[in-house]
Amino acid sequence: MAHSKRKRNLIRNHIQTLNRQSIRLAALAAKHNKNAQIITLPITLGELRKQFSPRQVPLPNEISDSIADFQRITIDKDRPLFVYGKDGGLIAYRTMLKSTKMLATLTDSIHELPDKTNHKFRGIYRGEHSTRHYCIWCPYAHIPFVSKELQEDGEAGLQFLKKNLDLWNCLSALLGEIAPNVYKTFLRYPLPKDLKRFCTAWAGCVVNIGTSDPVQTEPHRDVKESKFGYSCIVTAGDYTGGALICYELKLIIELPPGSCFFFPDALITHSNEEVTGERSSVVAFTQENMFDYWKRKYGYVNNKTQKKDSKK
Repeated sequence: MAHSKRKRNLIRNHIQTLNRQSIRLAALAAKHNKNAQIITLPITLGELRKQFSPRQVPLPNEISDSIADFQRITIDKDRPLFVYGKDGGLIAYRTMLKSTKMLATLTDSIHELPDKTNHKFRGIYRGEHSTRHYCIWCPYAHIPFVSKELQEDGEAGLQFLKKNLDLWNCLSALLGEIAPNVYKTFLRYPLPKDLKRFCTAWAGCVVNIGTSDPVQTEPHRDVKESKFGYSCIVTAGDYTGGALICYELKLIIELPPGSCFFFPDALITHSNEEVTGERSSVVAFTQENMFDYWKRKYGYVNNKTQKKDSKK
C-alpha cells in the first residue's frame, strides 16, 4: 500500500509520541489505582469474542431468568473497580469523575441540545429516550464521514463536543492508563483530511438524553462498535437506580451520577435497572468500520487476529 515518505514519517513519529504518552500514563495508573477493587470472573475476553455475533441475538433463558442471582457491585467513590477475566485480561473498569465542573458542564450541555425525534438504526430498540450520534464513522461507505445527526444539529452539536473537551481528554487519559494498547490503536492512524476524532481517543459519542424520559435501555449489544476496544459510559443527572446489568458477566454495576464505565459494549449484552429521576449519559465509542477503513488505507492488522490466524 503505497504512501509518500513524508506520510510514513508522520505516522512513525506519531506512534513514537503515543508510546511516550503511554509510559507517562502508566506511571499515573500506578498512582491512581493503588486502592482499587478487583473482581476476577470465570470468563475471558477471548471467550466473549468467540460468542460475538454482528446481529442482535436473544439472550439464553438461563441467563435472562437468573438476574436475581447476579452479583451486585455497589459504588465506592474512592476506589476504582477493575473486572478481569480468569486469564488476567481486563474486561471492564469503573471510576468516578473527580471534577464536579466536568460533570456540571456535561449535564448543562445535554440540556441545551435541540429536541428532535430519534433516527432509527436498523430497527434496534434500546429505549424511549432521545439520542444523538455525534461522531465520525463509515457504515456502508468506503471513506469515513460526519454522522447525519451532527450534520443536522450543526453548531449546537459542535458546541456540545467543544464544551466537553476536558471530559474527552480525561476519559482518553484513563483509557491510556488502563488499556495502553487500545489507546494507541485508537489513535494510531489519521482520518481523512478535514476530519478529526471528536472525543480525543474515540471517533465520537452518542448522547442519551434523559431530560423528559430517564435513560433506561433495553437489553442489547452495540454490535457495530470496536470488538477489540472499549467504549466508555459517563452518567449525568439527578437520579437513583439505573445500575448497569451486564448479562454475560452476571454482574449488576451501580453507576451513580458522574460514573465512568469502560467495557466492550459490542461483546456484552447490557441494560439498565429502573431509574427514578432524571438520568442522561454519553458513550464515547469508535465503530469497527473505522478499523476496516484503516486496514484499506494503511494496511492495519489487528495483532490478536494475526496471532490467531498464525496458529491455524
